[in-house]
Formats: sequence, structure tokens, C-alpha cells
Amino acid sequence: MENVYISFAGLVAIGLVVYFVRRARRQDNTRTDLKITGVRIDPPSGSVLQANTPITVALDYRYSAPREPLYVWVKILDTTYDSVYEGSHDRMEPGTGRIGRSVHLTQAGTVRELFIVAKNQDFVEVFNQALAVDFTYKQAEVDEEWMNDGKGSEITVITLPIPSPAVVKAGTRIGVDIAYAINTEEDLDIWAIPETQTNMTYEGTTGRQVGTGVVSKHFTVIDPGKLTSVRLLMKNAASQTVYERVVPVDYTYTPA
Repeated sequence: MENVYISFAGLVAIGLVVYFVRRARRQDNTRTDLKITGVRIDPPSGSVLQANTPITVALDYRYSAPREPLYVWVKILDTTYDSVYEGSHDRMEPGTGRIGRSVHLTQAGTVRELFIVAKNQDFVEVFNQALAVDFTYKQAEVDEEWMNDGKGSEITVITLPIPSPAVVKAGTRIGVDIAYAINTEEDLDIWAIPETQTNMTYEGTTGRQVGTGVVSKHFTVIDPGKLTSVRLLMKNAASQTVYERVVPVDYTYTPA
């Protein structure tokens, strides 16, 4: 019986050690010494652009903590005007490097700040830096044919890796495999957006699709709560939605 008690105590001790090690690692992953050492913006600040013209930002960086890759975006956080940002299709790696991202308005408006946002592997924001800029967007002259380009395209099959109903840990990155049939040579952008009132993030634009095929998109619900649907969109080069579909799901997100 004494050996049983000793073994149980040993298991408890091991469990506590594992818990504190994991907690320390998780806490360490929320700290960063990321520094942006160089920024190049094209076209230059002060430019007047047509709607949907991308602003490309090249970033030189260095960091050693956290000791893992970081997802990074350049975003327009002012919600006065509709904007589109490039997804984190490649990631920052510890050390030094250079990475590029683009962002743009889809309508007439002004951009006074761009934000460099980085998140760790748990999609916790660890870095946010503002860049002061001065861009003016004018409404592009778009004919009706271009506005409607791609209508009639469709998403044919959606595959989620977690069948619902399901209980999911908050912060779990969920990929969506989307089969499509596109009827325009100008390509379409495909989005998968979780519809929830809790804190979430989803993959930005990573390039347009053409013809038939399958593309993988992902989203992450960061806080505990319910997710009842995922909205799938197809947008054309004029940033017009030409296809929309709501996929019902039943995910309950619990604390990580």
C-alpha cells in the first residue's frame, strides 16, 4: 500500500512539473523582442491611388523570442473604409530576415496608419506597431462587366477536419478545404470567415484561384464561445462578392 501512495505522489509531482513547464513555455511564447529594423513602402506615402491598388510593405526584422515562427500581417485597422490585407502565407523565423505584405482599400478613402501585427503559434498577438502614412484612394472607374466578372462560379465541396457538433479548444487553427469551379480567366479570391461574436481571426488573401481545384483556408476562434456558421466568399479583382455561402457548424470553444 505504501508503494501505491508513493507512486501516486510521484505521479502528482510529475503532473505538476509538466503543468508548470507548459505554463512557462506558454508565457514565454507571449513575449517577444521583435524589432522592425527597416521598412520600405511601395508606392510611397503621399500617393493617390485607385481603389484596389495594393500598398506593399517590405519589412526587415530581427528577434530571438519567442523561439518559434511568427505569423505577420500589415493591416488597416481603421474600419471607416473597407480594406483587404494579405494573409500570412509565409512566416517570420527567429533571427533576421525580410518579409513582404500588402494591403489596400476597396473604395475611395484615406489611409493614415498601417499596422504591423504579429501573432505566435497559438494566434496570440505578441506585436503591434503603427506606421504613419498618407494615402488617398479614389474610386476606380470600373465597368459593369468587370464588377460582375466571375458570377456563376461556385464552391462545390467544403471539407472541415472536425465534424460537428464538437468541443474545440479556443485558439485551435481549423483548416477548410474548399473545392471550386471558377468561370473566369481573371481569377477569384476565396475567403472562409467564422461568424461569431467572440475574438477570432481568419486567413487574408493569399492569391486568387482559377479554373477548378481545391484550396485550403483557415480560421481561428481565439476566445471561448460558440461558432454556428462559417461564411464562404468568392471575390473578383474589383473586390466584388460574386458568390456567398453559409455553412452551418456546431463548435463549442472551451478555454485552452
